[in-house]
Amino acid sequence: MIVKHNKNEFEDYLVDASAFEGFADELVIPESVEEIKQILKEATEKSQKITISGAGTGLTGSRVPLGGKILSMERFNKVINLDKERKTLKVESFVRIEEIAEFLAGSGLFYPPNPTEKLATIGGNIGNNASGARTYKYGATRKYINSIDVVLPTGDSKTIRRGEIFANEYNFEFFTDEGARISFELPKVQMPKVKHAAGYFVEPNMDLIDLFIGAEGTLGVVTSAELQLLASPEQVLGAIIFFDEHEGMFEFLNEIRKVDAVVLPRLIEFFDDNSIMLLRGTIPHIPKSALYALWIEIETSNEKSDETLANLYVFTSQFTSLVDDTWIALNDQEHKRLAHFRHQLPLAVYEKIQQYKQQKLGTDSAVPNEFVKEYYEYIVNLFKQEQLEYVIWGHIGNSHFHANILTKDSDEFNRARKIYVDILARAVSLGGTISAEHGIGKLKKEYLRLLYSEDVIEGFRKIKKAFDPQNVLNVGNIF
Repeated sequence: MIVKHNKNEFEDYLVDASAFEGFADELVIPESVEEIKQILKEATEKSQKITISGAGTGLTGSRVPLGGKILSMERFNKVINLDKERKTLKVESFVRIEEIAEFLAGSGLFYPPNPTEKLATIGGNIGNNASGARTYKYGATRKYINSIDVVLPTGDSKTIRRGEIFANEYNFEFFTDEGARISFELPKVQMPKVKHAAGYFVEPNMDLIDLFIGAEGTLGVVTSAELQLLASPEQVLGAIIFFDEHEGMFEFLNEIRKVDAVVLPRLIEFFDDNSIMLLRGTIPHIPKSALYALWIEIETSNEKSDETLANLYVFTSQFTSLVDDTWIALNDQEHKRLAHFRHQLPLAVYEKIQQYKQQKLGTDSAVPNEFVKEYYEYIVNLFKQEQLEYVIWGHIGNSHFHANILTKDSDEFNRARKIYVDILARAVSLGGTISAEHGIGKLKKEYLRLLYSEDVIEGFRKIKKAFDPQNVLNVGNIF
């Protein structure tokens, strides 16, 4: 185990990608599960805060410590086992998403969740129930976690396999590997029927593993996980489709999301008019009259790729006059070009934030599909009324928007914060969520009350106490 007491040696561990900064007394880097058990057992005995540190790619301050010790998982970075017959991959929790993709290259298998941030770790993905562009077809992280190995705040451990431990209606009772009994009651609440990552996931008769997925490291330290893989598609057709007005774009979206659509995408990503304007500075050849864009991918075969492309052309031509300007990708280099278009946008926004020297305000909200156009127009009208600069993109296949407000001074920032609350409240009123993929962390706790009653949040606290009686692990996340 490595221990560092000098703050100069662990300054990088005090922040995450949100730029939120915390403080801590020391950094510990364990190299075995036994060391983690020892650290947590001692922390509980001394009521000492422990904050789990992953890759630092989160946007809600989840890994940022507020005192006590930082527990870095960086030595848990090994691929343990690939079982091609069962299509499973066992990895330690600090293995990064890009490393999983590289390891599986050429195997004929792939891990469906694909968060935009490829440097994120599987432990962090489990903590947030992370998702990405392919979530439209395949679902988020939860669906692909078969088992997890967890060290609880008391120092006890548990291997939790999907399908083994279930709630009896709303009541859980099970024993740790060391024989300690844990029991608690789930709050009775209906989860939003959208892509969702805010607070604990609960439902009657649920599987215990699903409680840990999305718990933001508040219930235990995940040391390893078994992932479910799928067979790779033979061919993937990618396209960035440009639109000169948003009515046609939303009509296209509504039609392509139908189960009997001529072409069935695995991802649908959105770029608004301000996104296009921002990207023109770094990406050439964007059509001059383009105001909006959708990036889609369609799985096909080598034999049917020409037919799929022809069907896409005919289908798209009904909704945009810019069909001939569509960017197509059929090989790795072309796919990278389309991905570059998507990945340049957050970088361009970050440069604007640095230029204005103001804190970033960005939504992570999602609504039911039938309200996607109404919700988008509501957001845009708010921004225009307040004359605020904004950029909106996101996973529109799941009706999930990242609306970024670019404020230039404190007055604009204060006005933007009020609008931010209005946007989240509107999502909830439509049956949506305040966070679809990034979680609550330490920065969005105040907004959880827009989604859940005090009774439900108190129910979450009781779950936390059942696992963490001294409240030492990842203190400040969610609550």
